[in-house]
Amino acid sequence: MALDLKPNYVRAWANMGISYANQGMHEDSIRYYVRALAMNPKADNAWQYLRISLSCASRNDMFEACDSRNIDVLQKEFPL
Repeated sequence: MALDLKPNYVRAWANMGISYANQGMHEDSIRYYVRALAMNPKADNAWQYLRISLSCASRNDMFEACDSRNIDVLQKEFPL
């Protein structure tokens, strides 16, 4: 897997989030997006994907953390 070869490759973490989201596994997708964003908080697309997954997972309680880009709160709630 790409993450085994290059664990610091942010795009691979985001791609895993996309893969999980496409399978309807939104809680898992959130964890991967949060990991990618912890590595690169300026990845605007990943923030958008994260918000969509939060919505699909009915985690509206985390919208504020997402919208304010509070990665610390998100990492505590969705560890990987």
